[in-house]
Amino acid sequence: MLEGLNEMQKKAVLHTKGPLLVLAGAGSGKTKVLTHRIAHLINDENVSPWSILAITFTNKSAKEMKERISGLIGDAKTRNMWVSTFHSMCVRILRRDGEALGYSKSFTIYDTTDQKALIKDIMKLKNISEKSFKVNDVLSYISSKKNQLILPDEAIATSNFRTKSMAEIYSTYQYKLKENDACDFDDLLLNTCLLFQNNPDVLEYYQKKFKYILIDEYQDSATRC
Repeated sequence: MLEGLNEMQKKAVLHTKGPLLVLAGAGSGKTKVLTHRIAHLINDENVSPWSILAITFTNKSAKEMKERISGLIGDAKTRNMWVSTFHSMCVRILRRDGEALGYSKSFTIYDTTDQKALIKDIMKLKNISEKSFKVNDVLSYISSKKNQLILPDEAIATSNFRTKSMAEIYSTYQYKLKENDACDFDDLLLNTCLLFQNNPDVLEYYQKKFKYILIDEYQDSATRC
């Protein structure tokens, strides 16, 4: 598992106790360290693949990461390991436990086209002209609130004259999504945070399940929950 690694990389791969942050420039082999560390944990430390969560930022990168690990230790040993993006991880969690939030296991995921269509319908329902608020601006507002874990009631309570209408659209938008058993992409992150915050048993399940969490390009992530 250490072949082709320099001394600092070997030290990172062999680290198994407590948190580890690897800082290095682009193209210096950070992802290589991560994949070799996972392979080492499974092959040499007898860590169950089921207890490892590896996160990256694109589906392509996740696929390539799993292929790299499989190339080191074989497909059989990586079959049950979670290698995904944050959003894919959240989908998997919500499919399993989202009923606690009122969603079915087969909830729909709205893309940008679906979101814009729903916002347009809501604006018509509320007699709000698209000259007053552009759909893209409303969409950006809603996304911003969700990324800050701000729910509709709080958005309305803290709104000003300019943003009150957008906050009210946000409220109706969320109601309609729930009515349609649907989430948008921001909801995948938001609802997973809410699920963990409001359901200690679910949080405990995943805390016990994942003994090792490894995140590629961690500097691009944001602390939300």
